[in-house]
Amino acid sequence: MLYSYHFALLLLGASTVAGFFGALLGVGGGIFIVPAMVLGFNLPMKIAVAASIVSVIATSNAGGSAYVDQRITNLKLGMFLEMFTTAGALSGSVLALYLRESVMALIFAVMLLYMAYAAFSTRNLDDRRIAAGEFAKAQPDRLTGFLSLGGTYRDLAAGRDVRYVVNGSFIGAAIAYVAGIASGLLGVGGGVLKVSAMNRYMNVPMKVAVGTSKLMIGVTAAVGSILFFMAGLIHFVVVGPVALGTTIGATVGTTVMNRLHSVALKWLFAALMLYLAYGMLVRGLNAAFHIHIPNFG
Repeated sequence: MLYSYHFALLLLGASTVAGFFGALLGVGGGIFIVPAMVLGFNLPMKIAVAASIVSVIATSNAGGSAYVDQRITNLKLGMFLEMFTTAGALSGSVLALYLRESVMALIFAVMLLYMAYAAFSTRNLDDRRIAAGEFAKAQPDRLTGFLSLGGTYRDLAAGRDVRYVVNGSFIGAAIAYVAGIASGLLGVGGGVLKVSAMNRYMNVPMKVAVGTSKLMIGVTAAVGSILFFMAGLIHFVVVGPVALGTTIGATVGTTVMNRLHSVALKWLFAALMLYLAYGMLVRGLNAAFHIHIPNFG
C-alpha cells in the first residue's frame, strides 16, 4: 500500500484533533481516529485499528502523565481495573484477526451509540453531585473499602477540592474486561467504556474517571498491539503520523480538561459519539447487507 506526503499530513492533522478530544474525554483518540481513517481516508478497518491501537500508547504517555501531575488520576483504582482490562485486550485482539471488517464496523457503531446515550443521560449529574457533596457520602463495598480506592482531587471549574468514595467493584471489573475486548477488537484503548463505568457505576467523578482511564489505556493497548504486529497489520507510514498527531493533541487537551465543567465534557462526548456512530453504521450496513442509507460526511 502506497501513501503520499499529502496523505500523511492530512492524517497528522486529523490525529491531532483526535488526540485533543481524546485527552478531554479520557480515551486514546482511537474512538475518533478509527472512523476518520475508515470513513475519511478509506483505509481498511483492520489497518486503521492496528494504527490506532499503537497511537493509543503514545497518547496515553502524553496525557496520562499530565493528569498524574495534576493529582486527578486515581492510581490504585487504575491498577485494580487494569488487571481485568488486560485480560480482555488479549481476547479482543484474537477476535479482531478473524472477524469480518463489516462486523467490526457494526460492533463499533453499537458501542458508540451506547456511549452517546450514557453521556447524555448523565450530563448534569456530576456538577449536581459535586455541589451537594454526594461523591463523599457514598459507602464503599467490601473490596473497594479494603483497597482504599477513594480519593480527592482539585476541580478547577468548581473551585474546590472534591472527595469521593469508590464502590461497585464487581460491575466495574466486569465492564473493564469488556473494555479490554473493545480495545483489542476495535483499537480504541477501551477508555470509552472505562470512563462510563467508573463515573456511572463506581461513584467516580467524571474528571477522575478521565484521568484514570488515560493512564490505563496505554497498558491495555500495548497488550493488543503485539498481536497486530505479528499479523503484519501495522503499517508504519500510517502509524507514524497518527502517533505523532495524537500525542500533540493529547498534550494540549490535558491543559484544558480540568477547566471545563463536567456537563460540557459530556455534551461534547455525546455529540461526537452519535456522529461517528452514524458514519460507522452506514459503512457496516452497506458492506454486510448492501443496505444504503444517507451518509452526512
